[in-house]
Amino acid sequence: MSDKKTSSLEKIGYVKSLPKEADINDYESISIKNKNGDATTLYRLIEDKDNFDDTSNFSNSWDVFNALL
Repeated sequence: MSDKKTSSLEKIGYVKSLPKEADINDYESISIKNKNGDATTLYRLIEDKDNFDDTSNFSNSWDVFNALL
């Protein structure tokens, strides 16, 4: 894997190894192969993301739909 790709992934939070005593369930992982076929696994901490509810978006779309009828 080239250094350029590694650094761009590291910028968004991926690391090559898990911290000591880290729970693997708290991390997402990706496997990357470089040109010579070697695979590298990178890990990133799963953030507590707010689940976006599309109800407001649907309501807006429904209003537009009804306006066009």
